[in-house]
Amino acid sequence: MTHVINAIESPFDGVVSAFFFEPGELVSDGMLLAEVIAEVEAAEVEPAEAEESA
Repeated sequence: MTHVINAIESPFDGVVSAFFFEPGELVSDGMLLAEVIAEVEAAEVEPAEAEESA
């Protein structure tokens, strides 16, 4: 059975920082599928990542 997520209401704006599944993988009800960091935290993380890759 396929479940489609059309919209998710969130208490804050953010950026998806990790997915905990692979395309086509079967997941169980209640599984943590993705990690979202708050937009403010994401802005703090991005410059550090840019410095590491330079």
